Amino acid sequence: MCCASCSTSKISIRKSALLQVQSVAVMPFTSTIADANVRRDTTQNFSSALIDSGLSVVEREKLDKLLKEKALAQSGLVDNKALETSQFLGAQATLFGEITAYSRKSEEYLRTVQAITTFGPGTPTGVMSVGNPHVTPTEQVPDTRETYEFQVVIRLVSNIDGQTILTAQNEYPVQVFTADTAGTKPANLDEYRSWVLSQMASDLTKAIKDARN
Repeated sequence: MCCASCSTSKISIRKSALLQVQSVAVMPFTSTIADANVRRDTTQNFSSALIDSGLSVVEREKLDKLLKEKALAQSGLVDNKALETSQFLGAQATLFGEITAYSRKSEEYLRTVQAITTFGPGTPTGVMSVGNPHVTPTEQVPDTRETYEFQVVIRLVSNIDGQTILTAQNEYPVQVFTADTAGTKPANLDEYRSWVLSQMASDLTKAIKDARN
């Protein structure tokens, strides 16, 4: 499982405004760097989180149909027309989201480790001590450092007054994995994204439940 630091959420909520919300329209998430599948999966992740928190979410099919009719499917999602569309569908608030970072970088480097040698056939392996028996020698071995980055920012906006009710983002979007963290390293960028989104969904669900109770 991914360490908590790679996905801990930073959430801000106006409790009084949130208490007025029963239904939310989740607009398709936007991004200039993530493809349609990533945007769609991220949108669905937060839709599910809202449902798990006890809020009602406008049906995706109804929202998509109305967005196409109003020519808002690809642009204009953060203006008053999107809020009007959401309100028309019976929602008191609209969720907007944007993926601002999504990448993986791999680079070679030399890792310092303790030098190990074998004292002949059939003898145990020990640590070499050359010159000074109290100093443990080291050596450098080639290794790969992988840097994963995924950042998503969301806003819940009131359809009544246009004010922001909630904001959230993953506080630690960059995570570096080396041989020392091999047991927790994701297999690929999609798996890293899934780890982050799973934690964010859990954090958001809890935060909304706590604010509404």
